[in-house]
Parts: sequence; C-alpha cells; structure tokens
Amino acid sequence: MFFTVFFLLTPTFKVPGFIGIRFDDLLAFLIIFLFFLLSKSVTISVKVPVRAGLIIIFCLLMLISISWGSTYGLPSSILDLTKYIWLAKLFVIYLVFYNYIYFDTSVDNVIERRNASLSFIVTIASVSALICISQFFNPLNINKYYVPFIAPTQFTTLIEGYGTPRVVGMIGNPNAQGYLMALTLLSGLYLMLTKTSKLLSIKLFLIFIAMLMTLSRSSLAVFVIGALLLFVFYKKNKIFSYYKYLTLSVIGVFLFGAFIFLKENEVIYNLILWRFEGLGNIMEDKSFITRFHGWIINFEYFTLSPVFGVGPLPRGGEVFGTSDNEWMFFLRSYGAVGTAWLLLFLYSSFIFTNKIKAIYMRNFNYFTLSVVIMTSIYMIPAGVITSSSLSSLFVAILAFNDKQLFVFTNK
Repeated sequence: MFFTVFFLLTPTFKVPGFIGIRFDDLLAFLIIFLFFLLSKSVTISVKVPVRAGLIIIFCLLMLISISWGSTYGLPSSILDLTKYIWLAKLFVIYLVFYNYIYFDTSVDNVIERRNASLSFIVTIASVSALICISQFFNPLNINKYYVPFIAPTQFTTLIEGYGTPRVVGMIGNPNAQGYLMALTLLSGLYLMLTKTSKLLSIKLFLIFIAMLMTLSRSSLAVFVIGALLLFVFYKKNKIFSYYKYLTLSVIGVFLFGAFIFLKENEVIYNLILWRFEGLGNIMEDKSFITRFHGWIINFEYFTLSPVFGVGPLPRGGEVFGTSDNEWMFFLRSYGAVGTAWLLLFLYSSFIFTNKIKAIYMRNFNYFTLSVVIMTSIYMIPAGVITSSSLSSLFVAILAFNDKQLFVFTNK
C-alpha cells in the first residue's frame, strides 16, 4: 500500500552531485536493512519468481558491459556501479508484490488480491489525476507554491497566464505522468471488464482527463493500443463478443466525430488538441526529429560493441546525447545480449507458460500482455525500465503474473 502511494503521489528529491531519491527508494532499502537485521533471529522465506531470477542474472551482465565499455576509452567511472542501486530497488519491489499476490496457492485468493491491488492502484491514480486537474486550472495560482520544487525544468508551463499548460502531477514530468495515467487507466479498464462500477467509471474519467492534460502524445497512443488489445483479447461469452465489436465500432465513430467537433472549438484546440494532431504527421515533428538524431548516435556506439555494449555510462551524456529510446539505450549500453535479456524480462511469463484453461486466468494474462506491449511501444520514444519514477509501478504490475522459480530461506 505504501509503495503504491509513493509510486504515484511523491516527487523525486534531487541531491546535488548525486542521483535523485524517491520515497519508494527509501522504503525498498528499509526492507533490505530489516531483512539483514532480522535474518539472524527470524526465519524468512521468500518466493523468488522467474523475473526476479532474471534481475539477478542482469547484475552480472551489467558488470561485464561496464568492464567492456571501459576498454574503449569512454568516460566510465566507479559511479557506473550506482546502477546496482536501481537494480536492487526493482528486485525488492518485484519480490514484495509477487509474494503478496502469491502468498498462498489458492486461485480464488490470488484473483482477489490481484483485483484488490489493481483497484487500490486506480484509486491512488485518481488522486494523482485530481492533482493534475488542479495544476491545469491553477486555482488561486497555487502552482507557484510547490510545482517549481517538483518540476524545476517543467514548471514554466504551469505558471499563471501560460497558454498551453502541461500537467506534471507529483512526478515532475508531463510525459512520465502521462505514462502512469495510461498504465493505471488500462488497469481500470480491465477491472471494468470484470465488473462494472459507477465509482470506478468516475475514477477512470478523471484519469483519462489528466492523461490528456499532460499533452503526452506517446501516452495517449500507447493507451489506445493497449486498450484495443485488451478489448479484443478479453473473452466472456458469445453475447459479450458481439457487443465488444459493436462497441469498438461505436467508440471509433464517436471519437472521430468528437475530434472533428472539438477541433472546431478554438479554445479546446489551442489548449490540448493541437499537440495530439501532430501524431498524424510524426515524421515532420521537431521533437521526433531531435530524438531520431539521438538514436543514430547511440546506434553507432552499439556497432562499436554489439555483443555486450559499452555500459550505461551515466556521465557519458556529452558523448551519446540523450537516447530517448530505451531499446536503443539497451543496445548501446548492454549490447545484443542485454537487449535479449530485456525481451526475456518483459515477455517471459507469456513464453514459459502452459496453456491456461480457466477463462478468468486467460483474461488476466491478456491484460498483462497488453500492459507489456503498450510499454514496449512507449519505450521507443522514452524510458520505463531505467526510469526511477516509472519502473516501480510497471514491475509491480508485472509481478502479478509470474511463476515461482525457487524459495529462498535464510536458515
């Protein structure tokens, strides 16, 4: 519960000359501290799933990549090893959520805990959405009291009088906030398919509005893709299938008509729609062109060391520029081996699985697959796995669908 609140409602505290720190970072390392403190006096058993095992393997792969990159005269340093802090955090969060969901092997209990966890995530996301809506309208100019602290490089669009504000929530970045809204919106859509609720509908409406207010085109695009995949894959009965395709057709016509209507509304167009209209002509978009040039530079360094990459090199920004593409970042940093690891980490629960017969288990599998595909596409213009503010919630949801590898007992 605390983790979920921290994921969505707390900012990153910048420490000069060091990495940013979040409350979920502190909670993860508090758990590690308590584990070592209590391990001598208390028997602790932890179920270790497949993806957690893959994180352990990645620790070795990262060391190889860092060592390999140092032979090319690139700006590597001992600070490269701070990436292990990020790995340790993901490892702890994954174990915490997996062991909570699979506390026992009863299918009914697993389903109940999954749905309860997703419901709580959506509730906290709706609170985050209310913060976004408040930032957009800026009543009594309250943004000036706290937004510069949360988003020192993004707050200028949220000060009084700015024409096209981009909300940042408590995350501090509109694109990152948009992704979290898209992820929680897809989670809420899954819950709506399992059981309709008026209160849930209100929460999802708030989250959707907040996502639009971030003006994040990539977030809107990946949500639409994820929602379509979930809606197409989700199964109940024949009647549901008929209604499903009818609803898809009606929604498509409605959204097209709504866009045409709202486009004619000059106020709404100037505030929000102008930015999303650029999705239809992405190759001429300045933001995309800048990203594309960064991809070329990073790809050149991948060809320099295609097997293990040249390491993450957090101080190599002047050399590489900004990759703005997590797939390209993994290719450059960890090579083909590291990128294969990333694919395995994302899709292992769908590769190494027996045929699922129970329809409710299949539907949840479709939901997590939609989340992974949605995120995989989002990782083309941005980062999730290596983002301290986005990776936590994503891997927590991944932990809802995995298989046990072994049980670790300290005694």
